Amino acid sequence: MSTKKKIGIGVISLGWMGRLHARSYRTVSERFPELDAEARLVVAADPIEQARRAATQDLGFERARADYRELLADPEVEAVSICAPNYLHEEIALAAVEAGKPFWVEKPVGVSAEQARRVAHAATSAGLVTAVGFNYRHAPAIEYMRHLVRSGALGRITNVRVWFIADYNSSPLGPLTWRASRKRAGAGVVCDLMSHGADLA
Repeated sequence: MSTKKKIGIGVISLGWMGRLHARSYRTVSERFPELDAEARLVVAADPIEQARRAATQDLGFERARADYRELLADPEVEAVSICAPNYLHEEIALAAVEAGKPFWVEKPVGVSAEQARRVAHAATSAGLVTAVGFNYRHAPAIEYMRHLVRSGALGRITNVRVWFIADYNSSPLGPLTWRASRKRAGAGVVCDLMSHGADLA
């Protein structure tokens, strides 16, 4: 039996990113056996019944709820992944702060700089550990590139060109999702996807 500390995890919204978070939590112990802790998938929250069913049947969550507020109120949830659409990030992150739960929020933190500032200020004031979903920065190739740049091996970098190639939203036959709505996505593809490029640069 494992003597590692188990950290109770809640994942809010089980779209593509939420499912990826759930699978990633499950593989932490396998990929990083030296850690003194492992994730315990306690609760998933999603308003869609099919997603809740998948949470417990396929992803390994102990339970699922329709309302994310129930997840945040659960005393067994010690940390939260916020994987909802962009326009819900501020609302959910502020609720997580109110509940005293450390969280990872997918980027962007909100659909405006003002929303992001409110979340950052609230989390800092509450003394919570948080993270924003710039996950590419920890890939081995990126860490190596960072080393090359910082060591001066590439000379003085004065210009960076970033491409983020993703065609999943280009088909006219594809579903119209929240990503195509400025109100729901924020600044569109620049904020939603190219923010990765800005972060890496």
